[in-house]
Amino acid sequence: MTISQDSAAPLIVVVGSTGTQGGSVVDNLAASDKPYRIRGLTRDSSKKQATSLAERGVEVVQCNLTVDNVEGIRKAFQGATYIFIVTNFWEHLDGARERAEGKAMVDCAKEAGVKLLLISGLVNVTEASNGELTKVFHFDAKHDIVQYAKSVGVPYVDVQASAYMSNIVTFMRPAPLGDGAYVVRGTWTPGTKLPYIDTLHDYGLFARLAIESDEFNTGDGKALSAWSEWVSFEDICNSIVSEISGKRVTYQQITEEQARAGMGQGGMPPHAVDDYIDMSKFHEFVWPRVFVETDLSKLARRPRTFEEYAKTVDWTSVLP
Repeated sequence: MTISQDSAAPLIVVVGSTGTQGGSVVDNLAASDKPYRIRGLTRDSSKKQATSLAERGVEVVQCNLTVDNVEGIRKAFQGATYIFIVTNFWEHLDGARERAEGKAMVDCAKEAGVKLLLISGLVNVTEASNGELTKVFHFDAKHDIVQYAKSVGVPYVDVQASAYMSNIVTFMRPAPLGDGAYVVRGTWTPGTKLPYIDTLHDYGLFARLAIESDEFNTGDGKALSAWSEWVSFEDICNSIVSEISGKRVTYQQITEEQARAGMGQGGMPPHAVDDYIDMSKFHEFVWPRVFVETDLSKLARRPRTFEEYAKTVDWTSVLP
């Protein structure tokens, strides 16, 4: 299907429409057999991704989603049937700012009288770990935004992204060893399995399910986990990436002290390093216990496995 221009079709406003999660929401709603008008918000409507959306029939609106632009957000949300919001801690490394911007969007969504607010939330790690892991700021901030939506009474659903498969070519990018081989280093044990999602390709499937399923579109705060499969670092590196890329890639567990030193040298501030360290512990010891797997058979199609994702990567540029 194409993106509808019929004024009778539901209007969904998508925050971050040129980004990974928002872009996936646009793509997967455009693929639905139901008609949707889509208004995509972006900070720069002149960039290539934004003009491409406009060419597909998206109403592209330039809007800074900051607390000093509440009037602009309010205007951008007007007339929406559905609104998808996402915040990005890693853009500014400020949990307080993430909360404030998320709450501002929640307030504007409520004022717009939205039928359903889709929030890209996450688990409260402090709570899930019984207070043992208190520094996973970007998880806790997103959870606080969800709780704020609950407190103000806006109808919402919490669409939680799992680990990004694309991390293997970004922040977990294999490092060259100088002998034609590569290594991925992390504090997780090699056999630690995480729930993964090819976010750009498949996250929007779960947003679409949230809107189109009577189970999740009730607005009473249900949570969906956007995931595809559980995979270990050992299997990702030693098997999947090595076999598909034709290069020898291994996973190496390092100590917390080594991780802190390396990230500090890379310019990451101490509180962001703390976030990473506590997140690793959460992944290994808590997430498997609290993760609720959304039934994948309810989706419009099956999401990609890690192997299928890896086959779409240009490994010659990642592993030169």
